[in-house]
Amino acid sequence: MKNIRIYKAAIRGIILLVIGLLVFGTYPIYLNKFSESDSAKATSYSQAKRNVSLFCSKAYFNKVYSDTKTEILKSPFPFDFYVSQNPTDFFVAGFENDKLVFYYTNSKQFLGYENIKIGSSLQDVKRTKLKFLKSFVILKGMKKYNFTDVNLGKEYDVALVNNSYYVYFFYDKLVSPNIINGIFMVKKGIWDDFLINDDVFKKQKDINHLLSAFERLCYLHLNSIRSQEGKQLFRYSDKISIVARLHSQNMAKYNFFGHTDVFGQSPTDRFQKHAIAFKKIGENLAMGTKLLPFFANHLLLNSKGHRENIESNFEYTAVGCAVDFNTDNVYYTQNFANLIYSQDSTFGR
Repeated sequence: MKNIRIYKAAIRGIILLVIGLLVFGTYPIYLNKFSESDSAKATSYSQAKRNVSLFCSKAYFNKVYSDTKTEILKSPFPFDFYVSQNPTDFFVAGFENDKLVFYYTNSKQFLGYENIKIGSSLQDVKRTKLKFLKSFVILKGMKKYNFTDVNLGKEYDVALVNNSYYVYFFYDKLVSPNIINGIFMVKKGIWDDFLINDDVFKKQKDINHLLSAFERLCYLHLNSIRSQEGKQLFRYSDKISIVARLHSQNMAKYNFFGHTDVFGQSPTDRFQKHAIAFKKIGENLAMGTKLLPFFANHLLLNSKGHRENIESNFEYTAVGCAVDFNTDNVYYTQNFANLIYSQDSTFGR
């Protein structure tokens, strides 16, 4: 990520918060090998820690999470995402040749990596023997690619292990000491290709399907965050999602980033235009190159104002995504609301 821009806008007494993430989309991955013999350990997992690692078999993974309901979402990779519907035990997984090659979680049930787990401190991470990156260097044939990320060592740490996988440790920077609130592992070759390939989204066969999957994933991740904080889960509003999606589409189309659009409309104006009567609304915006949903949410969480929107007493939320094909920038609009007519059947799911 190149930089972060944060804006606060007061509109008709409502605090609307936005974060701009200029990202190269760099993510870490991390791996422990499992053999088929490990499947014998996959018993009574509803009461045990989730002992999974990259490259474990899909059969083993499914046994570990046999008590968890999942859904399949489209991804920008050559595989689908398998996403937990359990907000207290959330994960995103991807498989290649029946091996786990992509895994994100913010669940305390995850056993962890080299004794680092959700809730571990930044100091615990630094005491490991892992070597953390200052930048990403990718060799492909005779070409060398360099990616810088100003958030390395700040918002998260990234290690390259055995030149085969990356591991990210996401930090909660608003608590002291800083603690781990997310772990992401991904196969190096898969992530490297994602970074260096141009037109990632333009080459998608069904971009609307992918963006809908991003919206859904972002929503599920938000509720996993709410669950960890002991908050009531958000209800999703299809009607509000139209407002959010149109704003993201306008930002991508007209190349701007802000609460007030090129037509001079504020979030309040957009809600009123769609006849949504509200008591209170809020808005978070995020934008970044090849920016995945859970990555955007982690950066929003480390901004006090944006975090307040995510953790406050809003009843409804909706997410709208769009992409600029010229830059591969992904735009996220998160709208939050307490509605006057919340009993209306057009709201919530």
